[in-house]
Amino acid sequence: MAMAALMEMGLPAWQWSDVALGLGAVVVAYAVFTLVGFGSALVASAPLAQVMPVAQVIPLLALLDCGGATLRAWRAWSSVAWPAFRLLLPGMLIGQLLGVFVLSRLPAALMAMALGAFIVILGLRGLLVRKTGKVSTRPALLHGVFGGVLGGLFGSGGFVYAAYLERHVETKEGFRATQALLIALSTAWRVVLCVAVGVLDLQVVMLALALLPAMALGIWAGHHIDLRLSREQLFKLLNGLLVVSGAVLILRFA
Repeated sequence: MAMAALMEMGLPAWQWSDVALGLGAVVVAYAVFTLVGFGSALVASAPLAQVMPVAQVIPLLALLDCGGATLRAWRAWSSVAWPAFRLLLPGMLIGQLLGVFVLSRLPAALMAMALGAFIVILGLRGLLVRKTGKVSTRPALLHGVFGGVLGGLFGSGGFVYAAYLERHVETKEGFRATQALLIALSTAWRVVLCVAVGVLDLQVVMLALALLPAMALGIWAGHHIDLRLSREQLFKLLNGLLVVSGAVLILRFA
């Protein structure tokens, strides 16, 4: 009912099947986000891009991510690894600027296919490439810029920050707190940039409000999911979903 009421105030004229797809994608995405600390945009962007313009999907998920990540960061503020955070922050801000600039200028169909290809590649990489345990020697600035560009362009750069923090932050609490703070700031910065380039409007804000209950349900599900599911099984499921959702998005716009 809340979704229907908000649609009457100017939201896109979704069919009920679109509503179900959008709500389901957000629930699953934020369950994954709660479990692993990132991945909400990777899971939700492809399904949402089938029912709304890609250029609106990125700011929509930025609004939702900002709220969820800010809450996580606030709760774990004392555990933030500030040296690693300060090293990643400048590159992240620059990269987001570049990514959002490109986002505002690419044709919708090209953006959708690029997003689909990006998601499929990430999923296949997660399924096929085994970690070697080697520590990356690339500087934090490059991690920040690369993650920022991917965040601004595709709505997901959190896995790049996570790859750096995993190797440079010793405690699990420090890793989670620092990752949450980076995501909170990167999404807030992305929202500001999206407003500046004109890809975030009142319609997107209203849709984000309509999807808040789905996000809350996903977070709740993530907290209460069966703990017997191993981390390896969880990531296999996540990467499988990425491959399928990205492929469907490519086929739709091919």
